[in-house]
Amino acid sequence: MIQLVIGAAAGYVLGTRAGRRRFEQIKKGYETAVNSPATKTAIKATRKAIADRLDPQPRMKKVKNLKQEDGTEILEPDQD
Repeated sequence: MIQLVIGAAAGYVLGTRAGRRRFEQIKKGYETAVNSPATKTAIKATRKAIADRLDPQPRMKKVKNLKQEDGTEILEPDQD
């Protein structure tokens, strides 16, 4: 019985050390991937693609009292 307890204790200690090291390794890899410029570019492109699919024609409003020389009106995005 004592051998079982000693074996379980040794396995637990060795497993937790390896487990903590592996956890830190996975965590470091995750943080590196999330903070990389390539990931940020991909996320930005994906968000833009989704936004374009949801609202491909953004709402625009006329800028008051402003016209170009050829008579066309100047528009800006509507903020509501």
